[in-house]
Amino acid sequence: MKNLKSKVAVITGAGSGIGRSLALKLHKKGVKLALNDFNESTLNQTIKLIGSKEEVYKEVFDVSDKDRFYQFAKNCIKHHKKIDIVINNAGITNGNFSASETTIETYSKVLGVNLWGMIYGTLAFLPTLREQEESSVVNLSSIMGILGTPYQSVYSTSKFAIRGFSEAVAVEELCHKTGVTVTSVHPGGVKTNIVRNIEGSTLSEVQLKKLDTHFPTTADKAADKIIAAIQKKKTRVIIGPDAKLMYFLSRFSHKLSMKFLEKWAKKLRRLNGNKNRSPNNQS
Repeated sequence: MKNLKSKVAVITGAGSGIGRSLALKLHKKGVKLALNDFNESTLNQTIKLIGSKEEVYKEVFDVSDKDRFYQFAKNCIKHHKKIDIVINNAGITNGNFSASETTIETYSKVLGVNLWGMIYGTLAFLPTLREQEESSVVNLSSIMGILGTPYQSVYSTSKFAIRGFSEAVAVEELCHKTGVTVTSVHPGGVKTNIVRNIEGSTLSEVQLKKLDTHFPTTADKAADKIIAAIQKKKTRVIIGPDAKLMYFLSRFSHKLSMKFLEKWAKKLRRLNGNKNRSPNNQS
């Protein structure tokens, strides 16, 4: 899909971070947009930055709501007449807790948004994507979907599941020769609002800035990599120097991976200071 002009892209979680960067960059390439976010205010800010409301369709809803997502798919097709690209970007995380400290309610909420939201987004649009000569589904996993990450068990679980689902569907579409490319994206630390938006967070701005130093990739850089992957029809993308290191370790030595993650987790827990128990808003 080298030429993106006049294509139509659906992006969830477009109110901030990678989702917003993708919307802005794709619009500049001549792509028409259908955007979603849980936060109407931030979604409107994205549309304002785009500056062309005529080519943007929007809906505000929780992606874990199956009925709303499937209706959104129908509305997008009705509005734009076709869909070429679906980017399931919406995601939430919880605070810095061990698996035993994380409540079942938190598991349910995070998996509802991160995993089920991605599954709904893929399956709701798949029939119309198959009608195109070439089309793309992009599912945002994480490097935590390559290596299980301590004190992020629920987030890591959701991201492993996204990877597994995406890889399975990617091969199925190849078997059926549909022209649909399914891409699993695995960023490392990205400077977005996902940590800042954790409900009930007591992290100070100083602590947040220290955490940001451990997130080497900007949302704009991540968006550039994702767009390039769409154009090159890649099925897996590793984004950021930290993600590439962890990916290498996962392939080279499981023992080294575990030691690295132990040191990394201890360092981040010291930086985190106060703990947070509730999952954050979608971003």
